[in-house]
Amino acid sequence: MINVGLIGIGGMGRMHFGCYQNNPDARLMAICDGDPAKLRGDWSGISLNLDDTKSELVDLSGIETYSKVEDILANPEIDMIDICLPTPLHAQIAIAAMRAGKHVFCEKPMAMNDEECAQMEEVQRETGKQLMIGHCLRYWPEYVITDQLIKGGEYGKVISASFHRSSGTPLGSFNNWLATGAQSGGAVLDMHIHDVDTALWWFGTPDSMEVDGVIWRDLPLSSEASWRYKDGPLVTLHGSWDPHGGPFRMAFRVVMEEASVIYDSATNVFQLLQVTREGDQSRDLKAPEELAYQNEIDDFVACLNEGRVIERVTPATSRLSVVVTRQEMELIAGKQ
Repeated sequence: MINVGLIGIGGMGRMHFGCYQNNPDARLMAICDGDPAKLRGDWSGISLNLDDTKSELVDLSGIETYSKVEDILANPEIDMIDICLPTPLHAQIAIAAMRAGKHVFCEKPMAMNDEECAQMEEVQRETGKQLMIGHCLRYWPEYVITDQLIKGGEYGKVISASFHRSSGTPLGSFNNWLATGAQSGGAVLDMHIHDVDTALWWFGTPDSMEVDGVIWRDLPLSSEASWRYKDGPLVTLHGSWDPHGGPFRMAFRVVMEEASVIYDSATNVFQLLQVTREGDQSRDLKAPEELAYQNEIDDFVACLNEGRVIERVTPATSRLSVVVTRQEMELIAGKQ
């Protein structure tokens, strides 16, 4: 049994709260937030950008509540800390937690920049505590199945791949940090990094990239990236926030020599496209109805309970995602 302390009760904190409630091998022992109302269970107004409903009153019976991070870290019964805080706090709190003897699950991105990521990696090695970053697409059923199809080789090499991720600019976050470029990195570091991480997972580090995008009122709103591999595919990635709102959408298309895979959350399409001499062999692909956030937390908890090192999302892979995303941001800034 892993005793968990959850820091930060916002959209993702609320999501993780439910995941621990659903895991019989984890016990959510404590939560920490600076808002007294949230510590009383009033979570009204909390929502994610996935068209979900808002929270209401939550029963916190049997769960310890803390208003200060140092106090929850001082609890000797807590084995693991889950960090759902604004990105500028990730490195500081993760490092403090590991030095306090806790394993750490931290929301993505790993940190604001490579220097902070390197510090987190160094402390992880020094303390021997496990550190996992919440790159949930590595557990998202459609993405997991596509990864298996790509690497299984049945349909040949990948010729090209394209990714899309868009939504309205998130409003209503604590101190409006998400809509403040210096705090969140905007759509690029906060959201587009999902697809950067997926492309790195599927294809590795590109040999070259061309990137353009929009920075509006100091907020990175979009990235239009084209990655080239000497002996691999052309990969294009679009990520954007619309300051006037709009629904969330994520999608991809992977074109292989013998078939393509397409996925679009807006239309709920997940298909294998294939035309052979026998005609159209295209078919719908069936993904299990699983919650990626649950899967990633379950995997980390299982690793801790069983004494295994987490493999699917490592500090090194998460750091690389920050590095490549920051490279894109520098290229965008140079064109403004």
